[in-house]
Amino acid sequence: MKIARILPLMMQKLCLFLTIVLIVAKSNAQNQQILYDFDQLPQTLLLNPGAEVDYDKHFGVPLLSNFFLQVGATNKNINYNNIISGANGDIDILRNIFEQDLNSNEIFLVNQQLEILNGGLRLRNADYYLSFGMYQEIEGFANYPKDEVDLFFNGNDQDRDGFPEEGDVFNFNQLNFIGELVGVFHIGITKKINEKLNIGARFKLLSGSLQLNSINNQGEYQLSANSSFNQHNFDAMRVVLNTSGFIKLIDDQDFGTGDFGGLSQAISGLFFGGGNLGAGLDLGFTYHFNESITLTGSLIDLDFITYTNKVVNYSLTEDFILSENNNRDYFDPEVGDEFNYWDDKFSSFYDTGDIPLEINDGGFNFRRSPKLNASIKYQFNHERDEDYNSVFRDARFVTPVNESLISEVGIHTYTDFKPNYMIWAVTAFYMREITKGFKAKVTYTYDKFSSKNIGLGISTHFRDFNFYATADNLLALPKLKDSNYQSFQLGMNFIFY
Repeated sequence: MKIARILPLMMQKLCLFLTIVLIVAKSNAQNQQILYDFDQLPQTLLLNPGAEVDYDKHFGVPLLSNFFLQVGATNKNINYNNIISGANGDIDILRNIFEQDLNSNEIFLVNQQLEILNGGLRLRNADYYLSFGMYQEIEGFANYPKDEVDLFFNGNDQDRDGFPEEGDVFNFNQLNFIGELVGVFHIGITKKINEKLNIGARFKLLSGSLQLNSINNQGEYQLSANSSFNQHNFDAMRVVLNTSGFIKLIDDQDFGTGDFGGLSQAISGLFFGGGNLGAGLDLGFTYHFNESITLTGSLIDLDFITYTNKVVNYSLTEDFILSENNNRDYFDPEVGDEFNYWDDKFSSFYDTGDIPLEINDGGFNFRRSPKLNASIKYQFNHERDEDYNSVFRDARFVTPVNESLISEVGIHTYTDFKPNYMIWAVTAFYMREITKGFKAKVTYTYDKFSSKNIGLGISTHFRDFNFYATADNLLALPKLKDSNYQSFQLGMNFIFY
């Protein structure tokens, strides 16, 4: 297979990656604001290693202790009915997105987590609680590359009047995307310093299965002309694409096809079967100003992975000029045949050596996006039924536990430091212990995805068994296919006091 077939092959591998996303999701920006600091669930320790722990040990139901799925776009027009419904292939989906007239500040986000194992126990020194486990995670993030998409569909004739626009600049710094599939093995320790302060840390070993990223790009393209021919100018170029697990490089001209990067190999890569290794650290704390006011915070996903297995990297780091056989041709893709048009163009220029594309199989390092959580809450009491006894043995409040139920109100902030982009959210919440063993949390979140995001979480306890579930953007559920953002989460644990 000639190297000029990079574009269609990459599309094939991207489709494979999306297939894996769907398969894993069906097997039952990562802001989990409903779960954060909710009901002392074991999974809250993954969001804040310094969260308080009043139980003595726990273990999650394997493969069912935590499933989380978040999919969203900041533009309200990016939804199923506008983008996917009625589409007959990739080109239709891309054109549907293109026709929404997005800008380069719009982002797309997908995050999915499946917990394989989760457990924990209090150590002999009761001030320490040890937790451990393993989960699988898919994370995808992208800016909308407006200039590149405009060029792909309309070429140099952006207004489609039959004449090219000379001097229009198309910037490559809008190319900014990440896709990864990783396995995370973790062990954490939470320590009660005193009656006011709890701190915690979590160490992680990461196994990278699939990786695709193109970040921190630079460069610009424009068409210019003289008296006899047009030329395509690519200036200040630094465009890099790193991949692991998608394409097999055999030599300077060929790529492997066959069973490479398939689902079975992707799954084995989650368990150190791919040779892509990394480490990470999470930190957190809980601090009580008094018996009613509590402050929490965490800095998580201080992670990096070194990719050395099944790596193929592409880079354009030299300026270059393309001209079409000394004539007046310009980029002008035919509607409905854009993939073939650009494949032919790339092949003709690459085969003549005019495109200085460098390809190698050297390893690369990838730093995952750190995330910052912070919250402040006020705890108060409300009346209970006479026969009520709380399952929370060490909850903090002024009135004794056998005389009241617990309610909390507060604010939670979240920041995700993506490459060249910061995703943020502010959440107001109200949490209430309704009956023995049943707690609910209602949230209102404001971010770039929605200004009307109301969420709900519930947690139930029956003896030692716990079930919890959360859902975001509830107002959009009746018309889910018109929603641009949604997240769901659920899990089951055994918690022993």
